[in-house]
This record gives sequence, structure tokens and C-alpha cells, in this order.
Amino acid sequence: MTIRSIALLAMAVPFSVCADNSSAAPLAVYYSFDTPPSALLVTEMQSEVGRILAAAGVRVAWRAVGSPRNGEDFQGIVVFRFRGICSFDRDPGPNRHPAESSWHPLGATDVADGQVLPFGAVDCDRLRQFIAPAMKSPSLEERNAILGRAMARVGAHEIYHILTGSEEHAHRGIARASHSRAELTAPIFAFARAETDWLRAWAAAPSPQPGVAAVGSDAIPRETEITAPESVSSAAR
Repeated sequence: MTIRSIALLAMAVPFSVCADNSSAAPLAVYYSFDTPPSALLVTEMQSEVGRILAAAGVRVAWRAVGSPRNGEDFQGIVVFRFRGICSFDRDPGPNRHPAESSWHPLGATDVADGQVLPFGAVDCDRLRQFIAPAMKSPSLEERNAILGRAMARVGAHEIYHILTGSEEHAHRGIARASHSRAELTAPIFAFARAETDWLRAWAAAPSPQPGVAAVGSDAIPRETEITAPESVSSAAR
């Protein structure tokens, strides 16, 4: 089985609370971190993912990887790994920032034999390094909150690939092939209308959608390649 990744790229350019809709179709996000993140960052990330998907009627249930199902029945399941240091507490400094001229995917979803798998990843190190030049606040808490928001937007992009089962990108919004610093750090960033409508239709589907249980044991997500570019590119395969 050949496994590759659909990658979300960064585009370097000049420079809420999650709604709980109990009637919405639940999407389970099983997650893990390479290093312990701050509680504020996790709260901001989960709230932002919830806000983005709530617009389409999708309610997210967060579960740590390894958590028991306890009889829970989810319409969809995705598994996310947050790689590297998901915090500004231990920023390695400006010498570790990626070169402005190179391509830097920020997140990826695995594809095996033409099938989009329910495994996604966000590279916190490269995402943190990419948005660092946009960080104006001296407050560590605010910087971590903004990082959590950026992580949510990269994650929502990969969730869209997983739920649609498609490698295609949109021309606008979160489902675009690349995001700028401004888009990742702005107060609001969302899916375009067409993608929101598709997600709403997914949420309204009467039967459970394919999830982790449909994936064989050989479908292990490979390490994503994430960097930060100065121009726009389509998905890295």
C-alpha cells in the first residue's frame, strides 16, 4: 500500500465560542500532541474548529487518542496528530524560521491507493514559525491563543479533505490550497459557501459516514512536510 499526503501550504504575504448544536451530526476528532500544549491553546483551537464547522451544522466531539468509545456513535471519525511544539513558550527563535523563498505545507491528510484516509496532521513547529512574524502582542497567552486559532484552521482544512474524500481544493476560504499569515491569524476565517453547503449536506446524511474502522492496519499516516512559502501553490502530493 502506497501512502502519500495532501498538503496545505502557507502563503507568505504582507501582512468565539463554539456553538453547541445538540441536533447536529457529531464528528469525533481523536487527537494527540507530541508535546504537552497549554490549556488555553487547546481551548482556543477546539473552540475555533467548533465555530468553523458549526456554520455547517457539524458538531465536534473531541477525544484523546486511546479514549474508549463507551458506546458512542459518531457520524464521522478523524484522527489528528499535532506534531512538534504547539506553543510559543519554547519558540526556538528567529534562526529556526523557514526561508521565505521555499514551500512549506502546514498540514496534510494521508491518501492510500487513491483513497483519502481519516488521518490528518498539523505541523506545529512550522506553523508557529510561519505565523511568528505576524505576532504583535507581547502577551504569551495571546500568542498561544492565536497559534491555537491557526492550528484550528489548518485542521479544519484537512477535516474537509477527509469528509469529502477528495484531494481537490477550493478557490476561496479555508478549503483553498494555501493560506496566508493574515488568514491564519485574523479574528475570522471560514469555509466559502459551496464548501459550507457540502458540509451541511454531510451533516444531514441519515447514515454514518466511513471512518477509522474502515481503514486497514497498514494505513499508518506518514510524517507531513510543512514549510512556509512566499507565493501560492496547489497541493503538494
